[in-house]
Amino acid sequence: MRDVNGRCAVALRPCKIAEMGLATGSHVKVRFGSRTVKAVVLAKADLAEEYSLSPLLRMRLHYPAGYNGKLVYDRGENELHFGPLIGLLTVPFGSSQSVGRNPMYRGLCRAASRVRAFVYAFTSRDVDWGRRLVRGTVDYGHGVRSITLPLPDVIYNRIPNRGLERTAHYRSFLRQLSSVRDTYLFNPMFFNKWHVHRWLTRSGEVNHLLPETRPWRGVSDVASILKKHQHAYVKPVGGSLGAGIMRVYQSKLGGFVVAYRHGHTNILHRHATWEAAAADLLAARHRREYLVQQGLTLAKYRGRTFDVRVTMQRNGYGEWVAIGPAAKVAVSGAITTHVHNGGRVYPLLRVLKEVFGGNEQLVYGRIIQAGKEVALALEKAMNVRLGELGLDLGVTPNGEVYLFEVNAKPGRMVFAPIWARRDGWYSYHCVCAYAHFAAGFGEIR
Repeated sequence: MRDVNGRCAVALRPCKIAEMGLATGSHVKVRFGSRTVKAVVLAKADLAEEYSLSPLLRMRLHYPAGYNGKLVYDRGENELHFGPLIGLLTVPFGSSQSVGRNPMYRGLCRAASRVRAFVYAFTSRDVDWGRRLVRGTVDYGHGVRSITLPLPDVIYNRIPNRGLERTAHYRSFLRQLSSVRDTYLFNPMFFNKWHVHRWLTRSGEVNHLLPETRPWRGVSDVASILKKHQHAYVKPVGGSLGAGIMRVYQSKLGGFVVAYRHGHTNILHRHATWEAAAADLLAARHRREYLVQQGLTLAKYRGRTFDVRVTMQRNGYGEWVAIGPAAKVAVSGAITTHVHNGGRVYPLLRVLKEVFGGNEQLVYGRIIQAGKEVALALEKAMNVRLGELGLDLGVTPNGEVYLFEVNAKPGRMVFAPIWARRDGWYSYHCVCAYAHFAAGFGEIR
């Protein structure tokens, strides 16, 4: 198809032109990601595909070769929108080839193909803000290469750690991304545990799920929790993977026990007096901000404490769904159930059936309901549209459910076992299906 009078052109079937209320020869805006170009509409009855873009239009849109995305028409904006275009925001992989071996990128590519989305990986250094273009890394199946693309419709933020995200460079970069029109930033930041607790408490809708929690201002806050509950956890407000968590409780034999992890070793100290225990907590504390949380007596699976990870994601209808809920079982001597600290992952229903007998479905339902309530309450309190959350929940011996933590960028270790792989692929599908929905391409199963 040739350009008309040197202009960009998009060809559509006559029936499609009529359906949209356009006319042959009319002018429209054409958008791909954040890139918008003016073009003329042409009618072509014998199109093999839904549409055809002229070479000049493809070049100006930076529309990738071989991609056949979806098309929607916004009558109010007089705009044809192609896509969806999804960007995986990460950090440099070390080499351009390593992105093709990255499990998250491969999973997203596989899921994206099923919803006709296009996925590329990029870092903060790949964006040319002057031209609003990105040097994205793409795996075409036969090799990985970098191509120039627009800023995407949806950015899946997977900057992997808090330290990077807190730097001035990344704070500025994320602010710039969040200000881009027509670009939706999936979960813009890591959470601060104390902020999350305040948001949820303020909402009032999930207070029944929240253990007593307060900011650490001194060891007196720990003493106060211990006096009421005999058991407390001290947690860094910005920690991940269980790092820096301390547990303190009153021993049945008298005195106090302080437990924490140092490197790869689980430490447990017994103290005759509270003064000695408090000194131990102060010595083990290595970050600026902590919170103190009521300790709970949790149900046990084969003699070992467990908690529950529920990955909450929005699907292609924009609804919150719980994906692959799993039981994380602690190893002997560990104060947390984190897989990185030796914990093991089991199918949740199998564990609940053994622990609660014939009541496993009741407890399972409470867990799923808690996940949805927390996701909705947090989103409402933050006034931000979220897309993905990882919830750590505790279950007491009588089946009561409590919320321990909310993670904005949940890890995928719970999807590593063979029995969880199907849930892992569905999780990637939900990322792409929700991106399809959020970008304005409609609902999708």
